[in-house]
Amino acid sequence: MKLQHLAIIFVIIILPISMVVTSYIQTQIDTISVQTTYSSKLQNATYDAIKAFQLNTINNRYSSVSDSKIRDIEASISTFFNSIGTKMGMDGIDQDALREYVPAMLYVMYDGYYIYGKYRNESTDSYQYGLKPYIYYSCRYIKGADDFVVNYSLDNAITIYGTVDGQYVTKSGYLINPNLVSNINETDKTLTYDGETIEKEVLSEQIVLLNEAGEVINTNSPVDYQYIVYQNAKIYYDPTATDGMNYFWYTANKKQKIYDQNILNYVQSMTIGGNLYSESAFQYYKQAYEFSTWVEEHLGNITQSDARDMNGDVISDFAVNTGEEKIFRLNNTNNPLLDGSTFNENRISVIRRSIQTNLATAIANYNQGGNQNYEFVLPVFTEEDWDKIVNNITVASFLQGIPIGSKFFNNYCIITNDKNEEVVTEDSLYIITQDGEVHLPTCKTITNSTVTGVYSNVTFERQSIHISDTYEVHYYPHANSKCYDCMVNVSETYDIDGLISGTITVFDPTQTGNQTINMKGTSLRKQYLAALGRERYDLYRTNDYFGV
Repeated sequence: MKLQHLAIIFVIIILPISMVVTSYIQTQIDTISVQTTYSSKLQNATYDAIKAFQLNTINNRYSSVSDSKIRDIEASISTFFNSIGTKMGMDGIDQDALREYVPAMLYVMYDGYYIYGKYRNESTDSYQYGLKPYIYYSCRYIKGADDFVVNYSLDNAITIYGTVDGQYVTKSGYLINPNLVSNINETDKTLTYDGETIEKEVLSEQIVLLNEAGEVINTNSPVDYQYIVYQNAKIYYDPTATDGMNYFWYTANKKQKIYDQNILNYVQSMTIGGNLYSESAFQYYKQAYEFSTWVEEHLGNITQSDARDMNGDVISDFAVNTGEEKIFRLNNTNNPLLDGSTFNENRISVIRRSIQTNLATAIANYNQGGNQNYEFVLPVFTEEDWDKIVNNITVASFLQGIPIGSKFFNNYCIITNDKNEEVVTEDSLYIITQDGEVHLPTCKTITNSTVTGVYSNVTFERQSIHISDTYEVHYYPHANSKCYDCMVNVSETYDIDGLISGTITVFDPTQTGNQTINMKGTSLRKQYLAALGRERYDLYRTNDYFGV
């Protein structure tokens, strides 16, 4: 056969193959490009949703109340669909059509979570979108005659209900290591926690006041007022009031004077020497000590092997197996305030299992009323994903089943909200030093500084007051001069557990390695521990069993 004939045959065979391969490669490139674009838009929309929730809760002083919380979440969901609909509308997909590709959205709250998705309305025999009932982070334990349920939270608070020692109990409280509490003085409201004196505090923040006409009455400049939290609401103290009405609520940016004599008697009893004192930190550690002592006495032998599912069977699929370690035997090696404690390992495992089980069910059930051309499934979360979910208020969104080239788009996004009024985590407090600068509690530059105040990071966010369509007033309740090094550069911080336990380890460039610093007795540790207790004690709680 002539060479020319072989060349012709080669071209006839190779050319179609080359064209097919080229087309396939281009399709894959286009698919990856679209997939990357969609992932970016999903992330941006989820960020918009969590930001909307954060802004609503920060500027809504009733955001912890159940009905208000649901409205904030529904507004956040609306923001998500408006955002992703606008962003992906450019690709020919409108907002209503996108709902068919969102099998679920997860809103992780303080003591439970909401799942948004499609569910069957039995009264109308149709599918509709909405929030499903609130699910608590619960685990049932059975040991001998004891049969009870523990509701966990994102911090060290639990609720217990069921049969314990032959009696039905309902108790809530914060768990700490009770061995660290001593010298409780009910008269002076002082005690000692791990060597640090916890006592009454003077708290203050800046607010802007409006008159009845809606005009700013403190010359556009916020005024510093002392306050305490009474039944989860702040009462402010104005010693300069000319009418003798020195105490007020801050409602709709106006003074709401207090006339209830019982409330007045209480706040007047807390006003000493011209200062209004908060006893919340003392009450937190005192009540936590009493509750922890009861829990250790009655539940001290409970282990993970006593956990049961809804059918009464032993649960064997926890993320972390703690074996026969005692969950509620509280001591130096099992301090609920520290991350690596047995209590926290089990708390996190319960939260993970609950969310994974119910979210997988919700997404799987979506197939019954969703797009039948695609099977919706729960993706596998990474450990980094779970670390976000179990430690703070979180929104997780899922986008699946959108045809892109030769495959379907399938992705999810998880974004946390570390500034909220739902939970006070160990690292969500800001430190004000004597020079007026604001730091994270783990900033290496303030280990020996004089601390003048410690408050929740929410109160360092800018507040807005809408005066008219063309005029808004903005102010900060606390100082806003933040330390660049610790806020931006994580290498300038140390582990928060070190501050809580009393010994931190920092890198010292002037020496050959790490330096160990004893933090016990320092201004920073004392005020941090007091603030952690105070801010948690003052949170809105959904039940009335705390301290019982």
